[in-house]
Amino acid sequence: MKLIDVSHSKCVGCRLCGLVCSLTHESECSISKARITAFRDEEFGNDVISVCIQCADAYCAAACPAGALNRDMKTGAVLVNAELCNGCEACIPACPVGGIALDLGKNIVFKCDLCGGDPECVKFCSRGALTLNETDIASPERKSFMTDTPELLSQIHNLQNIGS
Repeated sequence: MKLIDVSHSKCVGCRLCGLVCSLTHESECSISKARITAFRDEEFGNDVISVCIQCADAYCAAACPAGALNRDMKTGAVLVNAELCNGCEACIPACPVGGIALDLGKNIVFKCDLCGGDPECVKFCSRGALTLNETDIASPERKSFMTDTPELLSQIHNLQNIGS
């Protein structure tokens, strides 16, 4: 199946991916409504992308007591069933890469749905930080991303809190 691969080292933090995502899904340019986010590590000048990578084990789906998260076998995306989601947020901490958020206005979670198999964010990433590739969902590279990304995000959040 074709899934989004992320290269943090190629990301320049332009955040165009988030703007395109929110425009596609919410008809407005709003980073807070995007299903993908680029975080900036000001101390070291690195950018880290947080997006659902459609984990093989789908920790978010396993954590959902309402059964609102299920894999679309055609695209490989774990999708949110808005009619079943009760906004409990159990899936959010279960995601190892920070790929799920709560829409406060709708009181349901949202995450990358791969745009039905043709992700807009990939099309607009001029630096190649996001690519759509035929991917083994359980590959060592994807497992490495699931290990490295939370650590990088944690470092960024800790640095931001120190500066506050």
